[in-house]
Amino acid sequence: MSRGLVMAQSIEDNIISTIFDKVRNACGLIRKKQVQAVVNRLIASLSIKAPDPRLPVSTLSGGNAQRISIAKWLAIDPRVLILDSPTVSVYIANKAGIYHIISELAAQGIAILMICDDLDEAWYQSHRILVMKQGEIHHTFTPGTSNPTGIAGVVNG
Repeated sequence: MSRGLVMAQSIEDNIISTIFDKVRNACGLIRKKQVQAVVNRLIASLSIKAPDPRLPVSTLSGGNAQRISIAKWLAIDPRVLILDSPTVSVYIANKAGIYHIISELAAQGIAILMICDDLDEAWYQSHRILVMKQGEIHHTFTPGTSNPTGIAGVVNG
């Protein structure tokens, strides 16, 4: 599975990959203290279990690698975050942690667009579900006024 990470590169390098311009000085050199501050803040806020940010991402579990992927995009302070299948290949125990992160980000005012193939995941984690077919929105559901079985009938019908 691709998470948009360079698995052989360090956790730190992956996290700052979206903000290289912001952490360079006038000579183009990386400001290490600024990098450490950003990396440490994101590792703490996303509860990433990483013994050393200089280790390669490949040393992490799938759930922690997925959190690194989210961290690299949070580094740019987005207003909208698009997550494509954020829990694919993540153990069930780690899914709850990722769902919690998504909920916290939404509570902070970040709009979350989650693309997923898992109907239950969409139903339990969303405020609104849009069903797309051939690049067009065909149906809109809200979990409070629908159920997964009804949505599945539309999706599969």
